[in-house]
Formats: sequence, structure tokens, C-alpha cells
Amino acid sequence: MVYSKKCRFQAGPLLKSIAEGPELGKAFWLRTSDNIRIRLAHWKCSKRHGTVFLLPGRAEYIEKYGRTAKIICDLGYDVIVLDWRGQGLSDRLDGDPLLGQIKEFSEYQHDLDAAIDFSQRYHLPEPWFILAHSMGGGIGLRAAHRNLGFKAAAFTGPMWGIVGPVLINPFKHIIAKLAIVLGQADNYALTTSRESYIAVSEFLGNTLTKDQEMWSYMKRQVIEHPNLQLAGPSYRWVNAALREIKELHALPPPECPGLCLVGDGESIVEKNRIKTLMSRWSNGRLIEVPDALHEILMLNNHRQNVILNDICGFFARS
Repeated sequence: MVYSKKCRFQAGPLLKSIAEGPELGKAFWLRTSDNIRIRLAHWKCSKRHGTVFLLPGRAEYIEKYGRTAKIICDLGYDVIVLDWRGQGLSDRLDGDPLLGQIKEFSEYQHDLDAAIDFSQRYHLPEPWFILAHSMGGGIGLRAAHRNLGFKAAAFTGPMWGIVGPVLINPFKHIIAKLAIVLGQADNYALTTSRESYIAVSEFLGNTLTKDQEMWSYMKRQVIEHPNLQLAGPSYRWVNAALREIKELHALPPPECPGLCLVGDGESIVEKNRIKTLMSRWSNGRLIEVPDALHEILMLNNHRQNVILNDICGFFARS
């Protein structure tokens, strides 16, 4: 495939040495409909059974999914990954670049629309599928409701509910709204700080993965390239996220087939809310992954291969 030099998409940086992704990868700068510059990567495979839109979670970035993309490409699918606005190398939306910030969750749909526009212009192989993690799971679920042409959607640890500290979890909606009323909308939310969790935390006791090598892979990336780091969210972000989650649960499940994987040791997103939503999805299936935390795709190479074979098998059957 030759990328036209006449189009409005410009070549962008892809940090291949830390991504360890497929050989045929390129990155681009895209402009969204509301004039935000975001970064997108396209990894091309040889078999080309379709295209997987890999939608990252909050504080994530393209290179984190290099190894994941390599396995997916080996299974015959092109991969699209993007840096959401406010994170990775996409435009940061606040004077503090480490603050996770948006006003409305619908803004992320502009980013996805730009990725779809890119994929249409370059005729990426169909059918198209969603593979969404954490915050990307909320964005991906909304996209599935929008009937954008995705044939099926798979989710890992989707953000369909947020776990807060035990004592304040029942009051998180009230706290976020009150903080905004009191003029604290753009401050770091309670219990979060101006530090990247992976950059400052150690493997022992982390809430993301039980695989030490994958933890080192993620940590090395943000230490070598600190401009990829993101710290805690603002109260404005938290309030927007909680409102989006409430709206998504009020909708009937999408018509497309759905597959959801959640770790048995999940503590970042609310498992009960995931189970409730999936129980209503008539052509959906929920799998609880043993000996796993939040990062279902950040396990050892053998387990990644097994899980991604299952996910791509689900895509092929859809």
C-alpha cells in the first residue's frame, strides 16, 4: 500500500525501538473535526483478513501495544492504534501536560472519527473490528452504538464502571460534581497526583499485571520517553466519565456481537457493572481470565498468544 503524499495526513513519529511491533508500521498526524492534532499508527500485515481498531485506555499510547499488534498481524489482521487527545504524543489539552483532561467524553469520538476517515481513505481491509481496553472500552462501546460499520467488538477490562477508594466510592459522583461547583474542576481528583503510576510504582503490589517482564516493558517505555507519561485525571474528566458510564448503561446493548474479558483480580474497573451489561448483551460473551489483573493484554507471551488467538477467532466467526 502506498500512502498518498497529497492527502492531509502527515507522517508522524513511531518509536519502534520501544514498541517492538510489526515491521510494517507507520505513524501519522491527523486533525480532528474540532482541530485537535492526534497521532495514529497503522501496522500492516500480509494476510489481511480485516482491520482491528485497537482502542487504548487512559494514560496509554501507541507503543504500549506494539507486541500486541505483532501477534494480531501474525494472525492476519491490520492494526490501527491511536493516541487519544490529551495523552501519548497527541495534543495535551491543559497547561499541565500530565493532567488528564477533557470536557465531554464525546470528544473522544472525534478522535475515532478521524481514525475511521484515515482508514476509509486508504481502503484498509474489511471487515473492521474493535478491540478496546479500559477507557477505550467506554469509547468503543459508544462507537458500537453509533453503527460505524464495525462487525464485532471485543473488550478487555472495559471502563463501564470506575472503582474508587472504599470509603468514598459510593459518593464519587457527588464528590466530582461538588468539586466542579467549588471551582476545582481542573485540579487532580482525590487520591490521584501529578505522577505517572507506572513511572513511580514498583512491580510488587501493582494493580495492572502479574507479569514482571511486561511490567518492565511498560515501565521502560515511559522512563525512556517521559513525554508519553500521563498522571491523574481532573475532576472534570472524572465527572464526564461517570456521566458517560451512566448513559451507556441506560442503553440496550449494541446489535453487533460482543466479547468481554476481565481479570479475576480486577480492581480498576467495576466487575459487577461489566457483568450486568454483558448479561443483557444477547450475542455477547463474558470471560473471566484467571490469575490476571486489569491488563489482560499485558501478560506473558504465551498467554497473550492464547488470548489474542481467541479474540481473533471470535472476529473471524462474527
